[in-house]
Amino acid sequence: MKNPFVKQNNNTLIALGITGAAAAGAIAYLYFTENGTNTRSKLSDAISGELDKFSKVLKDGFKDLTSGIVSDKTNVSKKTVRKVADHVVD
Repeated sequence: MKNPFVKQNNNTLIALGITGAAAAGAIAYLYFTENGTNTRSKLSDAISGELDKFSKVLKDGFKDLTSGIVSDKTNVSKKTVRKVADHVVD
C-alpha cells in the first residue's frame, strides 16, 4: 500500500487540470453558443442512428445464439425457433 504522506508527482495533477479545462470548454461551447446548439442536435441525431443500428445487430445476434441453444436442447430446427423468436421479440 502506498504511503499517503509521500509527495506525489505533479505531472498527473497538471494533466488532470488541463483535461478538465478542455472538457469544461467543450461543454460550455455546446450549451452556451448557437453553433454549439446546432452541433449538439447533429451529434444527437447521428448517435441515435448508430445506437439503433447497434441495437438491431445485438438483438439479431442474441436471437441466433438463443435459437441455437433451444434447437440443441429440443431437437426443433434452428430456423423454426428463429422464426418464433422473431415474432416474440419484435
